[in-house]
Amino acid sequence: MRAQRASHMTRPRLRMLFTDLDRGVYRGHSQRPGGLAPLNKRLNKTPLNLKIKKLSTSLALLLLLQMVIPMPAVAASYSKDELRVYAHSRIVSYKEFKCFDSIILKESSYNYLARNGSHYGIGQMRSTYYQSRDPYTQIDLTIAYCLKRYSSICNAWSFHKKHGYY
Repeated sequence: MRAQRASHMTRPRLRMLFTDLDRGVYRGHSQRPGGLAPLNKRLNKTPLNLKIKKLSTSLALLLLLQMVIPMPAVAASYSKDELRVYAHSRIVSYKEFKCFDSIILKESSYNYLARNGSHYGIGQMRSTYYQSRDPYTQIDLTIAYCLKRYSSICNAWSFHKKHGYY
């Protein structure tokens, strides 16, 4: 049988077989001289890779548009307790802090977006500059106002109790 098989293979077929092996054909799979480049080209054309490319292009476009077109700012949420702790860190005396806390609870209850007529923010100041500030800056400005006008925050609170404003 072996003799028949060997005789079945003619010289041109043997030559073609060895030539194919030299070119990189092995068990029906061709290995091209480009190494993995042809394989990578085929992989890049798969539906999953095309979807990934489209998605990455869409994300890049979205990021570019977000940089060019101004998006409306989303108001950050500040907790009342967080703002109270911040105020207490600015006012060393506990007595002064309690006076400040009483004023703010009466005026806005630490709502930095509060509005009462032409008065804005945590300390209900009349300035639009004050309105556009973040709550921490509003607290700093309210403390500075109380200290400048009344020389202490407790004096501002006693004035507020008598007159209903400070």
